[in-house]
Amino acid sequence: MEPICKLKDIYKALYSFEKDFAENNGITINEGMLLCCLKDGKPKSANDLCDFVGLSNSRVSRIITTVEEKGFIVRKMGTTDKRQMIFTLTDQGKEKTKEMQSQKMDFSKLSALISTLVE
Repeated sequence: MEPICKLKDIYKALYSFEKDFAENNGITINEGMLLCCLKDGKPKSANDLCDFVGLSNSRVSRIITTVEEKGFIVRKMGTTDKRQMIFTLTDQGKEKTKEMQSQKMDFSKLSALISTLVE
């Protein structure tokens, strides 16, 4: 039972971390990961974004829509395959990415909890 209790503590710490991230950045962690995927300036397809973020196509599709509505990304039709959408950061998205990268994130609670789990 003890490992399950430790996992619950990790879940609570992660939830707290995600909540703090959202409050500090005005976006969710998943939205932030999607922006980070595009920070290199190279256009990416929805499949590329799914692979990077590690979520299902339907979940990434919702995140794409939200981030697009916030003005952080733009979609264009693929040149070789008109069914494929290609995504890039807008100037506002580039600024948001820089903001996120400049912030210090405190992983100490999570690190401490994870280390107790592997002991």
